[in-house]
Amino acid sequence: MRRIGLTTLLPQVFADANGQKAKKSLERAHKKVAKKRSPRTRKKYIDDNGSGKWKPVKDWLTTRLGRKCWYTEWELIGAPLVVDHYRPVCDYWWLAFDPENYRVACPWANSPEHNPLHGCAGGKGDNFPLLPPAIRATTKNELPNEQPVILDPCNAADCDLLAFHVDGRPVLNPAFAGDVIANQRVEQSNILLNLDHPAFNSKREQLCNVIADDVRAHEALPADSAERITIRTRLGCRLAPNAPFSTAARFYLKLHRHLDWVENIVNPP
Repeated sequence: MRRIGLTTLLPQVFADANGQKAKKSLERAHKKVAKKRSPRTRKKYIDDNGSGKWKPVKDWLTTRLGRKCWYTEWELIGAPLVVDHYRPVCDYWWLAFDPENYRVACPWANSPEHNPLHGCAGGKGDNFPLLPPAIRATTKNELPNEQPVILDPCNAADCDLLAFHVDGRPVLNPAFAGDVIANQRVEQSNILLNLDHPAFNSKREQLCNVIADDVRAHEALPADSAERITIRTRLGCRLAPNAPFSTAARFYLKLHRHLDWVENIVNPP
């Protein structure tokens, strides 16, 4: 899961003339949908107008951050990324045109997709379970009272809950072992966001092995070998925020941080 500082990015999205135009368009759409008095007419307005209103925000974010799903960290080339409403519009229509509720997602995370690992459909769709007491907010001021189950890439504390097994599976970070609620959230998010779809697990397992091979190759080279610099550069690139599965790459490289040069890549001086 890619950690995104959305509240810091949004002022940049709306900073220029095009951004201001997009912001005003979203504000007008919110006022219009708020005037609709029935769920049916609200849904129709959002379905008919939504994608065109939030597309400029998605385009800016993908241009700046890369074509990578914020949930799965899968980089999509030649396939559409979408704006996922973290809180779905079926229950939170009043957040349909609120960019703070937008997450850039791939189809596996956003829409129901079969996950053979669990024998059921993963992908969040309109699912948004809450922890007890499960009282759903009806206004933006009430959102802090909710306790979502699904992990949020725009919440740093949620991102910290994830770690990765060497076979590629996302698991609970050992630092939170014993936290029943954290474990529940990770397990449910693995299904609801397809985080542990076998296709992604396989990619992360390959990444783990490639990183381990690079570390071994580095250690086998003479201290003055130019190839060592090449390996270090390659490993650093795997940690770049826009690189596929970079969070997993960071976790796997940390397994070798007893080596000083690895520590310097993970935490540059």
